[in-house]
Amino acid sequence: MTYAIEDDAAIIDDSLTPLPGLLSARGLPLEQRQGYKAGKISPKRNWLQFVDGDVPLRVQFSNSRGQTKTWKLFARFKNDQAPSWPWDQPERYQREKAQWMLAGEDVWGVAYEDIRQWAEQRTSEELLERLASDLQISFDYCHPRYSHD
Repeated sequence: MTYAIEDDAAIIDDSLTPLPGLLSARGLPLEQRQGYKAGKISPKRNWLQFVDGDVPLRVQFSNSRGQTKTWKLFARFKNDQAPSWPWDQPERYQREKAQWMLAGEDVWGVAYEDIRQWAEQRTSEELLERLASDLQISFDYCHPRYSHD
Protein backbone atom coordinates (compact mmCIF):
# COMPACT_ATOMS: atom_id res chain seq x y z
CA MET A 1 0.00 0.00 0.00
CA THR A 2 1.38 3.39 -1.03
CA TYR A 3 1.18 6.22 1.47
CA ALA A 4 -0.38 9.45 0.15
CA ILE A 5 0.78 12.44 2.16
CA GLU A 6 -2.62 14.07 1.78
CA ASP A 7 -4.13 11.26 3.87
CA ASP A 8 -2.97 12.79 7.14
CA ALA A 9 -0.80 15.82 6.34
CA ALA A 10 -3.18 18.14 8.20
CA ILE A 11 -3.01 15.92 11.28
CA ILE A 12 0.79 15.93 11.15
CA ASP A 13 0.89 19.71 10.63
CA ASP A 14 -1.42 20.19 13.62
CA SER A 15 0.62 17.83 15.82
CA LEU A 16 3.75 19.93 15.17
CA THR A 17 2.05 23.27 15.89
CA PRO A 18 3.57 23.44 19.42
CA LEU A 19 7.16 23.04 18.14
CA PRO A 20 7.87 26.78 17.62
CA GLY A 21 6.72 27.46 21.18
CA LEU A 22 8.97 24.71 22.55
CA LEU A 23 11.91 26.19 20.63
CA SER A 24 11.10 29.70 21.82
CA ALA A 25 11.06 28.44 25.42
CA ARG A 26 14.63 27.23 24.82
CA GLY A 27 15.61 30.67 23.46
CA LEU A 28 15.44 29.52 19.82
CA PRO A 29 12.76 31.72 18.19
CA LEU A 30 11.75 31.33 14.56
CA GLU A 31 11.06 34.08 12.05
CA GLN A 32 7.70 33.63 10.33
CA ARG A 33 7.68 33.75 6.54
CA GLN A 34 4.91 32.79 4.15
CA GLY A 35 5.05 29.01 3.81
CA TYR A 36 7.81 28.36 6.35
CA LYS A 37 9.51 29.48 9.52
CA ALA A 38 13.24 30.16 9.56
CA GLY A 39 15.70 29.93 12.43
CA LYS A 40 18.25 32.64 11.66
CA ILE A 41 21.89 32.57 12.74
CA SER A 42 22.90 35.59 10.68
CA PRO A 43 21.36 37.67 7.87
CA LYS A 44 22.84 35.20 5.39
CA ARG A 45 22.48 31.88 7.22
CA ASN A 46 19.54 29.84 8.51
CA TRP A 47 20.09 26.88 10.83
CA LEU A 48 16.49 25.65 10.57
CA GLN A 49 13.68 25.72 8.00
CA PHE A 50 10.27 24.58 9.19
CA VAL A 51 7.69 24.17 6.41
CA ASP A 52 4.26 25.43 7.45
CA GLY A 53 1.13 23.42 6.85
CA ASP A 54 -0.34 26.10 4.57
CA VAL A 55 2.21 25.62 1.78
CA PRO A 56 0.27 25.21 -1.48
CA LEU A 57 2.76 22.69 -2.90
CA ARG A 58 4.51 20.19 -0.66
CA VAL A 59 8.32 20.12 -0.64
CA GLN A 60 8.92 16.73 -2.23
CA PHE A 61 12.17 15.26 -3.51
CA SER A 62 14.51 12.36 -2.80
CA ASN A 63 16.63 11.62 0.20
CA SER A 64 20.31 10.69 -0.21
CA ARG A 65 19.30 7.08 -0.96
CA GLY A 66 16.92 8.03 -3.77
CA GLN A 67 13.65 7.52 -1.83
CA THR A 68 11.07 10.24 -2.50
CA LYS A 69 10.14 12.10 0.68
CA THR A 70 7.80 14.97 1.50
CA TRP A 71 9.86 17.23 3.78
CA LYS A 72 8.51 19.04 6.83
CA LEU A 73 11.67 20.56 8.30
CA PHE A 74 15.38 20.92 7.68
CA ALA A 75 18.23 21.68 10.08
CA ARG A 76 22.02 21.65 10.16
CA PHE A 77 23.94 19.08 12.20
CA LYS A 78 27.59 18.26 12.66
CA ASN A 79 28.12 15.24 10.39
CA ASP A 80 30.18 13.25 12.87
CA GLN A 81 27.24 13.63 15.26
CA ALA A 82 24.47 13.10 12.72
CA PRO A 83 20.97 12.82 14.18
CA SER A 84 19.17 9.51 14.23
CA TRP A 85 15.80 8.63 12.76
CA PRO A 86 13.34 10.27 12.08
CA TRP A 87 16.01 12.58 10.66
CA ASP A 88 17.14 11.71 7.15
CA GLN A 89 19.60 13.33 4.79
CA PRO A 90 18.05 14.94 1.70
CA GLU A 91 19.73 14.57 -1.67
CA ARG A 92 22.27 17.25 -2.48
CA TYR A 93 20.85 20.73 -2.84
CA GLN A 94 19.97 21.92 -6.33
CA ARG A 95 19.19 25.62 -6.55
CA GLU A 96 16.66 25.27 -9.36
CA LYS A 97 14.68 22.74 -7.29
CA ALA A 98 14.35 24.58 -3.98
CA GLN A 99 15.92 28.02 -3.88
CA TRP A 100 15.02 28.64 -0.25
CA MET A 101 16.22 25.28 1.07
CA LEU A 102 19.20 24.96 3.37
CA ALA A 103 22.27 23.88 1.43
CA GLY A 104 25.35 21.90 2.41
CA GLU A 105 26.50 18.51 3.56
CA ASP A 106 25.43 19.29 7.12
CA VAL A 107 21.71 19.55 6.23
CA TRP A 108 19.27 16.92 7.53
CA GLY A 109 15.49 16.79 7.32
CA VAL A 110 12.39 15.18 8.74
CA ALA A 111 9.73 14.01 6.30
CA TYR A 112 6.00 13.55 6.71
CA GLU A 113 6.39 9.86 5.91
CA ASP A 114 8.77 9.37 8.84
CA ILE A 115 6.62 11.44 11.20
CA ARG A 116 3.69 9.20 10.27
CA GLN A 117 5.78 6.10 11.01
CA TRP A 118 6.89 7.64 14.33
CA ALA A 119 3.23 8.27 15.25
CA GLU A 120 2.52 4.58 14.81
CA GLN A 121 5.19 3.74 17.43
CA ARG A 122 5.29 6.67 19.87
CA THR A 123 3.30 9.70 21.03
CA SER A 124 3.37 13.13 19.42
CA GLU A 125 4.63 14.55 22.74
CA GLU A 126 7.67 12.27 22.50
CA LEU A 127 8.27 13.44 18.94
CA LEU A 128 7.99 17.10 19.89
CA GLU A 129 10.43 16.70 22.78
CA ARG A 130 12.82 14.74 20.60
CA LEU A 131 12.71 17.35 17.81
CA ALA A 132 13.15 20.23 20.26
CA SER A 133 16.18 18.47 21.83
CA ASP A 134 17.67 17.69 18.42
CA LEU A 135 17.13 21.27 17.25
CA GLN A 136 18.91 22.57 20.36
CA ILE A 137 21.89 20.42 19.32
CA SER A 138 21.61 21.80 15.80
CA PHE A 139 21.56 25.39 17.07
CA ASP A 140 24.51 24.74 19.39
CA TYR A 141 26.48 23.42 16.39
CA CYS A 142 25.47 26.26 14.06
CA HIS A 143 25.72 29.30 16.28
CA PRO A 144 29.52 29.40 16.74
CA ARG A 145 30.12 28.15 13.19
CA TYR A 146 27.84 30.48 11.23
CA SER A 147 27.12 33.51 13.44
CA HIS A 148 29.81 35.60 11.72
CA ASP A 149 28.49 35.10 8.16
